[in-house]
Amino acid sequence: MATLLRRLLRSSAAPASISGHIPFSTRSRRTPHRFRRRPNPPPPSPDAISAAIASLPSRLTPPVLASSLASTSDARLLLPLLTHSLHLPAFRPDPAPFLVAIKRLAAADLYADFDRACALAFSLLPSLPSPGPFLRDALYFYCQFGRLGKAFHVYTLMRASADPAARPAAGTYHALFTALLSRGRGDTLVHYMHMDNVSALFRQMLEEGIPPDTRTLNVLVRGYAQSLHLNDALRVFHQMRPLYGCEPDAATYSYLVHGLSAQGRTRNALELFDEMRGKGLLPTEPACNAFVSALAMAGEAEDAERVMWEMARAGRVVDEITRRALVEELWRAGKREDADRLAREMEEKDIVSARELKALLSSIRDEDGDENLDVDDRGRSTW
Repeated sequence: MATLLRRLLRSSAAPASISGHIPFSTRSRRTPHRFRRRPNPPPPSPDAISAAIASLPSRLTPPVLASSLASTSDARLLLPLLTHSLHLPAFRPDPAPFLVAIKRLAAADLYADFDRACALAFSLLPSLPSPGPFLRDALYFYCQFGRLGKAFHVYTLMRASADPAARPAAGTYHALFTALLSRGRGDTLVHYMHMDNVSALFRQMLEEGIPPDTRTLNVLVRGYAQSLHLNDALRVFHQMRPLYGCEPDAATYSYLVHGLSAQGRTRNALELFDEMRGKGLLPTEPACNAFVSALAMAGEAEDAERVMWEMARAGRVVDEITRRALVEELWRAGKREDADRLAREMEEKDIVSARELKALLSSIRDEDGDENLDVDDRGRSTW
């Protein structure tokens, strides 16, 4: 276990991108959630701290302190109040005030105070009853702050805890998987480097007897798909139901359709797309855009058009880049009437505006070098 953690922590410092590797999708890349890095606010004044301490009830119990911390308007005062209370002779430490404090400090993006509050709780961990909720939230917020070393420290504390309720659960591993994969920022090689660590953690999870859920398995599928190792992603997909008893959901199919489209494996993507639609599931917008574009560029315009209209009826309208790609591929293939018809149908069905239609038709005809063709104000050709 120690070897695994050392390897995980070393790899967490991998560069955000490596030159020469194409991102999984630069158009639809979604950066993972992180607390915004704001300048550190000035510490509260000594008078404000004294006033906050003086406002605490004389008989201070953990539930009363937790309530006081929750109602304190200035989050910068939470750590001084918590530290003061711990020095009171009659005060017995309890996870509840720490839990309130770290949630509020994380929400306020006060990482330094958040880290100190966690360190206080860790120093008292052997005497804290039922530390499970606190440890789970601490790990989650460290992942959100992007502090993987701290998150894995909490993970080791959870594994060593004598309280069974504090041991890692499926949500723990999901948070760690997601934090590891967020390091790639769309770079396929970096994603695959981290997938080796995610796979090792996944094996650890299974050895601990923790059954994975669909959400956790989806992270594996996404990681392999984003690193363009689609055979590994498909292997996990095919194991979900028979091996783990988990039903693939819309996210599972979307990751696979997106990844297969990025690899140009449109036949496989089409099979999965039809399977998910048969279950009444809708792919995400990035998956729709990538899939329709891949079909168009593969010369499968009929399937691309069918998918585009089916998604439009379901409320998933492909973006302007995808619409342009489909029309332009039809035009380049010599199917000018089909390209013109499709562009007009999109305008008639309010998928594109008259202005976008005019720009679209003008661009494809300019690209073909036919400067004599023109369109009117509604995009109607005059040729």
